[in-house]
Amino acid sequence: MRASGARWFARAALALSALSLPFAHATGQGGLLLQGVGDLELWKTDSASALVARGSGHPAPVLRADVWSAIEPIRNVVLFGEITGEAGSGRGEPGGEFYARQYGLRFSPSDAFTFEAGKVRQIVGTFSSRQLSFRNPLVGTPDGYATTYPFGVRVDGNVGAVDYRLGAVTLPLYRPGYTPAPSQALRPAVGAGITPTTGLRFGVSATEGPYLNSSFTPALLRAQDWTIYKQRIIAGDAQVSRGYFEGHAEIARSSYDIPGKPSVPGLMFYVEPKYTFAPRFFVAARYERNDYPFIAPATATIWTANPVVVSDVEMGGGYRAAPGTLLKLSLRADHWTPNVNPFAPHDNGYAAVVQWSQTFDVVELLTPRR
Repeated sequence: MRASGARWFARAALALSALSLPFAHATGQGGLLLQGVGDLELWKTDSASALVARGSGHPAPVLRADVWSAIEPIRNVVLFGEITGEAGSGRGEPGGEFYARQYGLRFSPSDAFTFEAGKVRQIVGTFSSRQLSFRNPLVGTPDGYATTYPFGVRVDGNVGAVDYRLGAVTLPLYRPGYTPAPSQALRPAVGAGITPTTGLRFGVSATEGPYLNSSFTPALLRAQDWTIYKQRIIAGDAQVSRGYFEGHAEIARSSYDIPGKPSVPGLMFYVEPKYTFAPRFFVAARYERNDYPFIAPATATIWTANPVVVSDVEMGGGYRAAPGTLLKLSLRADHWTPNVNPFAPHDNGYAAVVQWSQTFDVVELLTPRR
């Protein structure tokens, strides 16, 4: 759902009211959770890079609000929702946008078993748990990270040192502009991890399913159903925390079936260290390489499917002025390997951004102090 300027703020206010009103007098099993984070950013980038350019190269602001709510009407059953709104010339797309990121029902009788249904997080990969500004040590996100929240069901749990997740979702992991916009189709996904000692975790995850669009013509699909062309991904991740140091890393190997052509592989990885050198100050960096297949119809019957390689590095630091207030400065640069495909991205670029984030708890703000 998209809206410009004033309409965005009006719709955001209406949605926040709608989200909170039904729960204003909740006194059920688990009460009400209504929290959020507001971000204000100022970007200065180049004007050509497909990855980092914002505002046509001019200084460009972004205002963002992310609000999530949960209520427990019955013991162990939680209704949850999260909405996001953005406005400003520094957005990756023009205009403003307001949308429901995720929502659904969660049943969690124990740590060993949680069932979730609705619009949910992707099962493959781990960055989704750190994508909000107060959890992300930098401002940008990995190029290979999928921001999609598909409809689906998932089961999560922890049994001793082992954690697991599995389910079925309706969208593949995809990056707009790299592969065609997908139609919805159910696909399985699984993931598991092990924590051999405190502060150290290793995980794997995988999925397979359709990734093309149902609107493609029979000529483009070689007279086959679009769902027979699969995307396959297997991914690994690692996390380490020792003293003032935190580290994250992910790697994902992919393969795509192409109508009339051999399958095309892809490989993405990133490493992300963070060091807190004082209670309020930290520094962080992220290096990433994404060797992905650029897939698109070239003519009415022929596909383009060739590898595109981009690497980028982001470095930054943060100052925690108060428990809910965070100020970050981040610098990022990307490099595109020369490509024979004229439609693939070619221009290198840079980005400098200042971000101010403020978390808030609506219930706490409205609760009278004794």
